[in-house]
Amino acid sequence: MAKGAQNDSAEQTQDPNARHVVDEAQRSKARKWFDRAKQLAETRSYDYAIKCFVDGLALWPEAVEDAYVPLRGTAMARHHSGGKKPGMVDGVKYSMTHKDPLKAMLNAVWLFSHDPSSVNYMEGLFKNANRGRFEDTLKWVGPIYREAAEAEKKPQPKRFALIKQVYEEFGDRCKARGEIKPALEVYDLALDALQLQKRLEPRNNSLANEIRDLSTKITILKGNYAEGESFTESLADADHQKELHDREKLVQGGDRFEELRASVEKEWLDNPGVPAKLISLVDLLCRPEDPRYELEAAKLLDKEYAKNSDYRFKQRADDIRMKQLLRAERKAREVGDAEALKKSKVRRLAFEIPVFAERVEKYPTDMRIKFEYGMRLFNAQKFDDAIPMFQAARSDPRSKLRCMLYIGRAFFHKKLFSQGVTILQEGEDGCEIPDDDTAKEVTYWLARSLEEVGDAEAAQKAYGKLLQMDYNYRDVRVRIERFA
Repeated sequence: MAKGAQNDSAEQTQDPNARHVVDEAQRSKARKWFDRAKQLAETRSYDYAIKCFVDGLALWPEAVEDAYVPLRGTAMARHHSGGKKPGMVDGVKYSMTHKDPLKAMLNAVWLFSHDPSSVNYMEGLFKNANRGRFEDTLKWVGPIYREAAEAEKKPQPKRFALIKQVYEEFGDRCKARGEIKPALEVYDLALDALQLQKRLEPRNNSLANEIRDLSTKITILKGNYAEGESFTESLADADHQKELHDREKLVQGGDRFEELRASVEKEWLDNPGVPAKLISLVDLLCRPEDPRYELEAAKLLDKEYAKNSDYRFKQRADDIRMKQLLRAERKAREVGDAEALKKSKVRRLAFEIPVFAERVEKYPTDMRIKFEYGMRLFNAQKFDDAIPMFQAARSDPRSKLRCMLYIGRAFFHKKLFSQGVTILQEGEDGCEIPDDDTAKEVTYWLARSLEEVGDAEAAQKAYGKLLQMDYNYRDVRVRIERFA
């Protein structure tokens, strides 16, 4: 395992509220490991790729976009290719209770990467990210862990007690640093977990007191934030405070906007090698949703991408242009102009399809991007291209059911009805919440496919199931009456 940040972890400042900090030299070394890991993942050398990711994280434990996101995709790909899960010996070797929080967290990362469905390994990563003050990592894994904990067949109250505890500690650190808005955000997450625990343990009377105490804590802090007391104290300059506040507002008056723009632009021009300064300017220019400013922001990003080939800048520029195309489509829909709406959809898809094709090439292990690319291909009726994207993206549990829905629908449109029945039946059988929107769509298209293959009895049963959930769903009443 690479060395560097492990010593860093032990030598972090004595301030218990300080963030974990990694300098650019360490990040640069870590990126070499991550680049190598991504190359290995593309050749399906998953075990070695995971090792390289973990070695890089030893240097830069907070590399969410550079490491954790592609690592999770690699772990999913390994899992679906039949990769072996950790055994008892691995659990001892990669102890998640190691006294060094970084070592314990990296062990949890290794275990989680070899069994990405394990809630226990997610929990180990979550707990140790908090122990080591790896707050970016904590923010990334927290929602993953919470979603998995809630999705367990029998949710365990102790998991939500842990989530509450960790988020409250995280919020306390933010508060101690004078970061009131982030503190409120994580306190709200803590309260959400506590309320879920209360639903699981309705007879646990002590939880009502905990909810009351945490709610009071949040209310007091919100009061201070609204009055500007704690927030102002965290900033040395009141004018600077007003500027930061104004930057966050959705819309600014003309004069004030130009003042803010001049200030942010000067920060970027004074620090041309700091990407965050350019992103701050881009964020400000995009906030009013004025096409002129958005075009200017996109051009700045294009120029920066041409200069240093950092794909993140092109990605952001493309996001701006996609947002504009989507806005035009929404306006056409609102005014009821069918012809303009049709043209807007065609223009948007013509732009988005090559954009997402490029993103899939840049981030081959990111299943979310493959799903989004598949959706564009599906909407353009390019079903032969869409199906492989959905088949790959279904390895991500978050989009698995939607992938199966659209694979089934693509088969339906290609008149491969038997294949559609198989995939949609599998989706319906594995659905944990049968009455959510995606699940109802799966059942509907399963029924349509069953009709096409001539299984009237099964189709009628599927339509009947939909009627019981939603009597006015689509054209189900009309279709089921045909069987009468």
